[in-house]
Amino acid sequence: MEDMIAKIVEMDKKARDMTEEAQKDKLDFEKKVIEKKENIKRDYLERAKKRIAVNQESAQKRSDAELKLVKERNSAVIARLDSAYDRNCDKWVDEIVARVVDG
Repeated sequence: MEDMIAKIVEMDKKARDMTEEAQKDKLDFEKKVIEKKENIKRDYLERAKKRIAVNQESAQKRSDAELKLVKERNSAVIARLDSAYDRNCDKWVDEIVARVVDG
């Protein structure tokens, strides 16, 4: 009878040890899953930041190029207006004065 009780106690201890080991394995696995999730998230954010930096640089270059074109067009328009003014200033003044006076 004592042998039987000893075997039952031994089997109970083995069962508790196995349960404890399974719980420990479960916690270890959960920690690994959380770590993996955080690593994936961190990697994704790092790649996103790099893409943003590249896109920002590209957008800045495009904006600078567009601004340069706009400034060149504006300079050309201003040059044409200045040229027209230089050629026609006296004529325009005379015409304005004539219209006001003859009105």
